[in-house]
Amino acid sequence: STEREYLDQKFTDTRSMAVLVSFSAAFLAVSLWYWDWVLDPANIMRALPMRITFGAVLALYPIGILSGVPRYLLPWLFCLTVLLTEALFLYHLTMVEGGLVYGIAGFMYWFIFPVFMGLPFKVTVSIVCFFAIAIFPNILVHLGVASEFELDKYNSLIWPTCLIAIFISLMLDQLYRRIFMYRRTVEEIARIDGLTGIANRRYFMESGESITELCRRYGNAASVLMFDIDHFKSINDTYGHPAGDRIICSIAGMLRDNLRKSDLLGRYGGEEFAVILPETDINSALRVAEKTRCLIENSEIMINEKTVLKVTVSAGVTGVGKVNEGISLDELLKKADDGLYRAKQQGRNRVVGIR
Repeated sequence: STEREYLDQKFTDTRSMAVLVSFSAAFLAVSLWYWDWVLDPANIMRALPMRITFGAVLALYPIGILSGVPRYLLPWLFCLTVLLTEALFLYHLTMVEGGLVYGIAGFMYWFIFPVFMGLPFKVTVSIVCFFAIAIFPNILVHLGVASEFELDKYNSLIWPTCLIAIFISLMLDQLYRRIFMYRRTVEEIARIDGLTGIANRRYFMESGESITELCRRYGNAASVLMFDIDHFKSINDTYGHPAGDRIICSIAGMLRDNLRKSDLLGRYGGEEFAVILPETDINSALRVAEKTRCLIENSEIMINEKTVLKVTVSAGVTGVGKVNEGISLDELLKKADDGLYRAKQQGRNRVVGIR
């Protein structure tokens, strides 16, 4: 689904940022020992091990990402890391004289960094984590941890910060979602023919090379078909280009409906189409081409409210029982095009195969 693709792409694109921000948060957690020294120089050495401890805890999350922890576990690791660090920080403040008074603002860090640490996941994960961050110290204090901590001052500062962090996370998610959809649109434009909705020539050649290489690797057969609409110029001259476009779209649809999902169909030129049939020898390809030709010949295409046309196609076919190193996609396309040329020479509306 689109949502799954979005989450997969978001995770791929933002996990490096999450790792970098998390390590930065760990470094900051340790380096703020200077704040401890300014506040209580007498207890600096007693408080330093705790600084190192919650710096190490913060590093668990990016290490988990880098070490390949299963993706479904990472949101849990993310939340657990942040909340455990917050608990250690609250306890740490009890070790520094004046820490419980002056350290309240330090809890704002737990909203700044998670905005970016949680980017790889659904935005709901970050929102739940933010609420947990805001509530957790209240729970700890009521359980007896840092009982002198002034919760009224803490809550008056933290809840507005929590709401701001949620707003920023929602905005970032919407921004990235728009970037994702824009990227998908650009990628689709780059590979899809705008008129017919099938592969354009560039994408056909790129994907065709991959299909040919797979057939070569596993020693499979492969065939190429070339179709061309007969007397297309006269149709354009008589009925106009919009009618010609409608015929091209109709032919593309019939070709697509008559092929397997594993086959590759592309618009090779103006009214010319190319098809790659992997794991298909030339005899089978000839049957496919003839079946398609008959389907098109027996179909009627409505080009406007008053006019219905019947059109035909000519086809060239080639194929090999086993793709080897001496066979390229360009060579197969050239042979199929030669077959198409002979079909035109022999009177059109026919299939000609070249072995």
